[in-house]
Amino acid sequence: MDPQSVHDWPGADAAHLLVNPQQMQAIEQAMFSAGMPPAALMEKAALALSRRVLELLNTPGTSWPHHGPVVVLIGPGHNGGDGAVLARELHLAGWDVVVWSPFSRHKPLTAAHMEYLARLGVNPLRDAPMPGHGHLWIDALFGMGQSRPLPAPLAALARQAQDLGQCIWAVDVPSGLDDHHGKPLGDCFHSQRTFCLGLHKRGLLQVGALAAVGQLERLDFGVPRWAMEVVQQQGPLPRCVTSGDRATAPCFEPPPGADKYGRGRVLLLAGSQRYPGAAVLATAGADASGSGAITIWMEPHVAHQVSARYPHVLNGAAALSPSLKPGPLIWHQLPDLNRHDAILLGPGMDLAPFSAHGWEPLQRFSGLLVLDADGLNRLAATPEDQAVAWLQGRQGPTWITPHGREFDRLFPPCSHGDHGDHGERAAAAALLAGVAVLLKGPRTAIAAPDGRCWQLLEGVPGAARAGLGDVLAGFACGYGAMAAAAGALDHCHLVVAALEHMHAAQQLVKEGHRHPSPLLVAERLSWNLG
Repeated sequence: MDPQSVHDWPGADAAHLLVNPQQMQAIEQAMFSAGMPPAALMEKAALALSRRVLELLNTPGTSWPHHGPVVVLIGPGHNGGDGAVLARELHLAGWDVVVWSPFSRHKPLTAAHMEYLARLGVNPLRDAPMPGHGHLWIDALFGMGQSRPLPAPLAALARQAQDLGQCIWAVDVPSGLDDHHGKPLGDCFHSQRTFCLGLHKRGLLQVGALAAVGQLERLDFGVPRWAMEVVQQQGPLPRCVTSGDRATAPCFEPPPGADKYGRGRVLLLAGSQRYPGAAVLATAGADASGSGAITIWMEPHVAHQVSARYPHVLNGAAALSPSLKPGPLIWHQLPDLNRHDAILLGPGMDLAPFSAHGWEPLQRFSGLLVLDADGLNRLAATPEDQAVAWLQGRQGPTWITPHGREFDRLFPPCSHGDHGDHGERAAAAALLAGVAVLLKGPRTAIAAPDGRCWQLLEGVPGAARAGLGDVLAGFACGYGAMAAAAGALDHCHLVVAALEHMHAAQQLVKEGHRHPSPLLVAERLSWNLG
């Protein structure tokens, strides 16, 4: 791929852009201003929804109650209009469908569709449907941009539906969920599926929203590129990445004549007496990347465990004097760092005081530095703003891979308050420190210091196990080293590393490994890239 394509991966299209509700409304308004009638846009969106719902209803094995009518819950606004069109299409396709709307007044378009439903013989229920009777509910009560709690009767119905395990599919956004910040506004409807219309709403990817959203699926209704560019003029939008994007992910091939040193030289500074396994797992990740030369610089007993499992890895500290006192890291005799393309610092190192003198060579290092775990915790232990200042002074590219608590310790100003969701916090920290930030979580977010931001659309809850981050850090370091050796390093390669890591775990779960171990994930990574 050419450098511009790498920089712009994945493309700024409707399948990848993430928007908040205000941005989606601005996109729709741009379409209306260009001549698209609101009624036509509703019909396009609702027909896309209807086609997908009918496809699922007619697919054997789809998780939904296979008896009784489909119950469509219709709200007063255009989300309710989408639901009314869906009910119409289900009825015309021969499905038993009923509708219920607790509102006496509806917006004109929605009211017109309700009137036509009545002419077709689909009359609204007088009373609220009873959950737990084996019917499928379609939640079209409220769509995007919700900012107030559900009215008390609907809140009680949502609570009862959740208690009884009612099967619900949501249109655009589950009712009662704030899709800007990704949090319930009180009691909300919990859906097994959510059909996101047009573009993905970033709030639906946040931790607080996942339980209510269920399986998220985007339905396209033909948003033109120029309408999306109207919003992007205010700044680049974050992009979501899925396992399907692996096919177009930036890749690089070493020159045909490249030896092992031309395929990425990695230095691993990891492990301690307390956490020797972290060094093994980080090495497993680096080895899975395919990097050509891996050197470890670790305490002797930790290095022994790594070498026993990976005999092809060079133990750089083996020639040190045995009189040196073992410690978390032998700072005073580090090797020549510039003989490496990438360095990983941190997994399992245990805590020790920050040493400006010891860290000075790392700050001057012109290659890629990956900081994880205790490397981040050591920085966070520095007084006042020295950690951010140290990162700002780095001479080469830097990737950091914190989980939430590590992130909060390192970037207190970016942890809460005005920085919003997972991606926004990562972006604020990346801009502040001048580094690429991979903020782990159920939907991992990655941000570059140049303003680009990505979020994984998928997650693997069963793979959330201790040690998996060590594999990811090692893999990212090895993957980055290979890109650096090819002269092609871009911060989006950190996204690719996270995507490959997630996909490997995803494959194992699909194959029956409910809770795949970190080493299994490393082996699958090696297999996928081999």
